[in-house]
Amino acid sequence: MVISAEHERNGIADFFTQVDPEVRKVTLAIGNIISKNSIKEITLEKSLNVMMEHCRDAGTLLAKNIVKSEYLYKYLQSYNISVQPDSSKAILIEHCLQLWRRKYGGSTDAGYVPSSSDNPGPSSSAPYAFPSTSADSSCSSGTTLQNHIDNYNALAASSNGVFFSENTNGPGDDSDTEPPGLEQYPVNLLALDYTVWFFLKWNRNSLDESAFWHDANCTVMLEISETQQGTEQVCGPQDIINLILSLKFQYSFQLVPNIMFDGCQGRIMESGVLALSCGVVYNNQPGPEGRFVCLGEFETLIGLRRDPMENNNWKIRMLKLYIRYKKVDNLPALANSKMLNNCLMIPLTMDIV
Repeated sequence: MVISAEHERNGIADFFTQVDPEVRKVTLAIGNIISKNSIKEITLEKSLNVMMEHCRDAGTLLAKNIVKSEYLYKYLQSYNISVQPDSSKAILIEHCLQLWRRKYGGSTDAGYVPSSSDNPGPSSSAPYAFPSTSADSSCSSGTTLQNHIDNYNALAASSNGVFFSENTNGPGDDSDTEPPGLEQYPVNLLALDYTVWFFLKWNRNSLDESAFWHDANCTVMLEISETQQGTEQVCGPQDIINLILSLKFQYSFQLVPNIMFDGCQGRIMESGVLALSCGVVYNNQPGPEGRFVCLGEFETLIGLRRDPMENNNWKIRMLKLYIRYKKVDNLPALANSKMLNNCLMIPLTMDIV
């Protein structure tokens, strides 16, 4: 792994050689960490060389826990770039990358910079519903992979990533006479709303700590190849966000859920709601023909609980993610899940959530 983009190499050198003594300490520490203390007399120059030669890209480097958000914020301020003091680390990193593109002549394609005013959890006056309420068309087997991401991106563009109202008591009104299909059960609508909202936030680098309970836990199981796989477990909102950022910057993928009924459902527990979903792992940028490359599939379990101290919003108390790189011919379905079988055995009810 070598950082090859010239604007990123120049930007890294600029950031990690600041006069701030705390930043310089971090620079030396990263050099020691990456080299496993194999360099006897570490210097700023040697640390920079190690970073350039052993990191995938600048985003991965800045996402490391040792690089505090306050360092990024002060650095941006030194260039008179206005950002909110409480901006998430993802936003600060994106501003740094944009600065380096402009300053050092990199690509001018600006990444998405999310609003720092987003509330945790989806909230809108109009709920999003499954594409169909009929049993025949609530299955994704007839959807091609390219149609899958095209439909999802169209949904994101038209809805601005906001999907459900705080009233999650289900669709329709008192005049409804026909019983709803399974996909219209309140818990399934909530699971769909939150799943769409969560992965739009994930793909736009705009998830922040407010989406999680203070004691939330996260487990990520990753299978890139036979020799590149493992499990990461962290607790607490900050560590969860840092793990997500690290994964995104290191592997450059986006996760697009199957939003049909066979790919996204909910279950009610005493402690809250479980949102179960599966979907496709795509590369982060389209190819020459504007088509995204499918890298594999994923499964997700999101445990939700309302927070009475924050307008009764749903917040994440548990997140489990299983990502597997493989050839994918059809959209993944929950019925074929390896991680969610036990959760799917929980009876599906029409109870209000």
